[in-house]
Amino acid sequence: MKALPLNENDFFAALEEMREWGIIGFYRSILADDPWPLPVGKAIRNLYERMEIFTPPGRCLLPFEPVTHFWNTLSPDPIHEHAQFFSLNHNGGLGAKGNIVALKKELFPQYAGLLDWLWKDTASYLPHFGGYTHSNPDIRRVVDEGFAVMVEELENELAEIRSEGENADPEELNLLLALKEYSEGVKVFYRNSLEAIRTAAEEREELKIIAEAFENCFMKPSASFLSGLLAVNMTWMLDFCDSIGRVDQALGDLFEADLERGRIDLEFTRRLLDEWFKNFERHNAWNMQIGGYTPDGKDGCNKLTREILFATERNNLIRPNVAFRITGSTPDDYVIDALKAVRNGTGRPALYNDDLYIKTLMESNLGLKLEDAREVGFGGCTETMIGGLSNVGSLEGYFNFAWMLQCALYDGHDPVTNEQAGPHTGKFEDFTSFDEFIAALKEQILYTTDGFVAVNRIALKNRFTKGDPKLYRTMFTRDCVKNRKSFEAGGARYNWTTVSYHGIANLIDSVYVIKKLVFEEKAVSSAELMQALKDDFNGCENLLKRISSLPKFGNDNLEVDAIGRELVGFAWEELRKHETPRGGRYIPSVILFTTYQSAGNQVAATPDGRKALTVLTDSAGAAQGRDITGPTALMNSVSGLPLSLAIGSPVLNIRFQRKMLDNDEGLAKAAAMIRAYFQAGGLQLQITVINTEDMKAAQCEPEKYRNLIVRVGGYSEYFNRLTRELQDSIIARSEHQCQ
Repeated sequence: MKALPLNENDFFAALEEMREWGIIGFYRSILADDPWPLPVGKAIRNLYERMEIFTPPGRCLLPFEPVTHFWNTLSPDPIHEHAQFFSLNHNGGLGAKGNIVALKKELFPQYAGLLDWLWKDTASYLPHFGGYTHSNPDIRRVVDEGFAVMVEELENELAEIRSEGENADPEELNLLLALKEYSEGVKVFYRNSLEAIRTAAEEREELKIIAEAFENCFMKPSASFLSGLLAVNMTWMLDFCDSIGRVDQALGDLFEADLERGRIDLEFTRRLLDEWFKNFERHNAWNMQIGGYTPDGKDGCNKLTREILFATERNNLIRPNVAFRITGSTPDDYVIDALKAVRNGTGRPALYNDDLYIKTLMESNLGLKLEDAREVGFGGCTETMIGGLSNVGSLEGYFNFAWMLQCALYDGHDPVTNEQAGPHTGKFEDFTSFDEFIAALKEQILYTTDGFVAVNRIALKNRFTKGDPKLYRTMFTRDCVKNRKSFEAGGARYNWTTVSYHGIANLIDSVYVIKKLVFEEKAVSSAELMQALKDDFNGCENLLKRISSLPKFGNDNLEVDAIGRELVGFAWEELRKHETPRGGRYIPSVILFTTYQSAGNQVAATPDGRKALTVLTDSAGAAQGRDITGPTALMNSVSGLPLSLAIGSPVLNIRFQRKMLDNDEGLAKAAAMIRAYFQAGGLQLQITVINTEDMKAAQCEPEKYRNLIVRVGGYSEYFNRLTRELQDSIIARSEHQCQ
């Protein structure tokens, strides 16, 4: 019997007083000795059945909150008193949030001891393993078939497994039973939301059309664009406002049909899209994709694609992280519209080479069908996934090329932590040839790769044997129910794991310095270079000038770029050899968020002239300010890397002068440059359009530049939220213009 801090009646009475609906369901299941993961299913069901439904004034895109316990400190209108102790979020699943625990103790000081006990006890049931996860739910199925069909599929699987009697797999049965509880909760959440909208419509005329459309969506196929949009929004709420997938493809046909028949109020539609964009910002939500190929191989741009581009331009926000998939057949005017949105200064949309993504996915031994590969989408910052069909583990961890270089220089020793972090491969001062050094570097890369995979495989296995099963994603990812496996256990049709790499340019530039100055020109001895690194280049002005004068990655120098192809290719090929416990392979990416600062904090001075513990490069491109021969040269260098191995998304940051996109000629030149980069082998491009003067002014008077936005490794961020070091690194980026 579970030991409670109070007698059972008082325990549940206290939870009732605090409106802790999720915890009530969870602990009633625990006390009943229900097998895992039934307590999770019952927790979510109880929460959905009893949570308050809000219809705030002025809001039409309803439901408005994913769950009332999802309280976000970034929200302009948090509902503190309704916050739930139990947190449900797309990454960690079911758990407790520290800020909510503190809030609850303020609201109910008489239960402070109970809340402390709950915090500790629930943690024992709900540990989190592995890295961050994003996903795109199966919105096509919700729009085209309706949730009731998905529930029917679940019922059929339950009936079949029950018919197996003693031969039934208990883990499969318990998962399906938990999904049954979850789906019942979802149905009540839908009905309660519909009733709340109908009630609000009695006083707000504009909600009558919303109530009518909501009654004819989600549970059943959507017959209109408005119903489809509400169904997709509902699904997004159920995944706790993570990413959403290919909205223009799921809803484009409905939008165009309604537009042609005169059933669309375009002004109202744009209002709803703007409200959705603001909800992405309010909930700290992530990705939305537009464009790209349809499953039958046609360019998918439609009139809704254009409306979303217009919404991106109108809304000066950092979210959603709009990803525009450009095919070889995408009309030029759509690319121009995308660049008009980019010049607005939010860094959105990011641009993707759809032809090469699909080709690379098909050649990557991932078991993809062509029509599914054409459904490629992105979650979070830009992690490559197949919408509604995959679990890609979205950033399970990071590799640090500069750190691995450091290990090769110091015989596997980490001078920052003063620990032996890698194998003994020899001191740099003892190497007699460049080839010896490269061999040591590759051994450190191999050792780090194998070590990461060994640890990560344990974490991934624990995630589906001991962690939250993520019932919402299991339900909204196709094939999980039929496979009777959770989203985390390999139930999805496609499974791979994305891992990111820091410090590409730092590695390439450093190795070139070693090759040129130490082994070829012998302008500096290996001992002298190592002493300079240990001294953090203090008193080494002449050496720094010599290093600065050498060619750098990002300037289309064949000799420099060849180093990148060899070393980066070696690392990525080694990672891709490994399989994950849930199926699929480890896939490299270059998605650096703001983590290139913390990655730099792990690395002492490097031979490229970088000082100890400072930021690394912020993308797959040149180190900040080192691409001095123009954007074409930068793109040539990056496309020369083995990008096809990094299908997880190799982010390239580039900064354009604002004036470059001010007129039709500049827009046309920029569009042609993007097409050329994609034809040369570039996979992804994200553009920051901002003046150096504005960023420097924002550092001096941040209160006057609260809406200044920059593009950081995979997403957009408000400039003033970044650390001073990250701000300086963005200011240091080369500012390009069309050539």
